[in-house]
Amino acid sequence: MHFLLSRPNSVLRLRFNHFATECSWDHLYVYDGDSIYAPLLAAFSGLIVPERESNETVPEVTATSGYALLHFFSDAAYNLTGFNITYHFNICPQNCSGRGECRPVNGSQAVECECWEHWKGEACDIPNCPEDCGFSERGQCSVNGTQGCVCYPGWQGVDCSVPVPANRSFWTREEFYIPKLPRASHKAVVQGNLMWVIGGYMFNHTDSQMVLAYNLESREWMSLGSSVNTVGIRYGHSIALHENKIYMYGGKIDETGNVTTELWVFHISNHSWVPLSPKAKEQYAVVGHSAHIVTLQDGAAVMLVLFGHCPLYGYISNVQEYNLGERRPVVTFTLV
Repeated sequence: MHFLLSRPNSVLRLRFNHFATECSWDHLYVYDGDSIYAPLLAAFSGLIVPERESNETVPEVTATSGYALLHFFSDAAYNLTGFNITYHFNICPQNCSGRGECRPVNGSQAVECECWEHWKGEACDIPNCPEDCGFSERGQCSVNGTQGCVCYPGWQGVDCSVPVPANRSFWTREEFYIPKLPRASHKAVVQGNLMWVIGGYMFNHTDSQMVLAYNLESREWMSLGSSVNTVGIRYGHSIALHENKIYMYGGKIDETGNVTTELWVFHISNHSWVPLSPKAKEQYAVVGHSAHIVTLQDGAAVMLVLFGHCPLYGYISNVQEYNLGERRPVVTFTLV
C-alpha cells in the first residue's frame, strides 16, 4: 500500500498521532521523495504511545523535497488498530511545542520557531534553565535566559544539580544542525580530545560523510578533507583504536546491501584509509558485532571481533582474532 503526499517547493511534516501494528512483521516506510529510491526518512513497526494532544514524544517526520512517499507492508496475519497520521505543509516543528511563535524566514515559505523566554531548540522544546538552576542554592539562570544555567562554585550540570566532583554520571546535550550528522548504526572512538565517528546508515545520502571528528574541548565538529570518503559507506561494522590507527571490520555496505569481510585501517595522522587483506580458511562476514584490542602475554596486540550476524550462518558465537603487529591471518574460535 502506497500513499504519496506532495506540494512542490514545500516542507512537509508528518505527525504520528497513533501507531499500532504487528511488531517486526508490519512496517511503514517514509521516503523523502516520490519513490522508494528517495532517501529513507523513517521506518516504523510495533507500538507508539497512545495519542493525546500534549504528548511531545510522538515522532514527527520532516520531508524537505516537497514529496513524501509512505509505503506500508503487512503480512495480514494479525491485526491491530493501525495508524493515524496528520500532515501539514510549511509549519514549524512540533508547532513550536506551544512555547513559541512560528515565523517566516526572510519572507520566504520557510518558517522557524521564535521561542518564548527561557526556551530554545528547533521546536522550543528545551528549557534554557531547567529546575530554575536550583536557585538560590546551586546556581541561577543567565541574565537574558539564553545562555542557560550559571552554576555556583561546587556545582555543575545543565541544572546545577551535580556536585563537583561529580558523585554520579550525568548527561549534557549538544545541539547541532548539520546535514552530515544524522546517522544510525555507526561507531565512535575517542583519541585524545577528538571523538571519531565512523560510518553509519546515512539518512541524508546527498550530503553524507564517512568520517566525522568532534573536538571535545572546543565542542566543534572539525572540517575534514575528501580523503576520509575513499571507503564505501557502511553500517553495523566495528572499529577499534590502536596506536593512532582505527581498524574497521565488517558491516553492511550501504550501496550494495552486502555484508562484508573487509578490514580497513584509518590512519589518523594523514586521514587516509588503507585496506588490509588477511587470509584465513574461515572468515565470517558479520554485521552488528563488536571489536576490541587486547595485549597477549607475549606482548602482541590482537583485535578480537566478537560475534555478530552472518548472512550465511545467522547469529554466530565465533570470535575472530587478527594480529595487528604481524598482520597474521585471521584465526577463528568458538565460545561454548
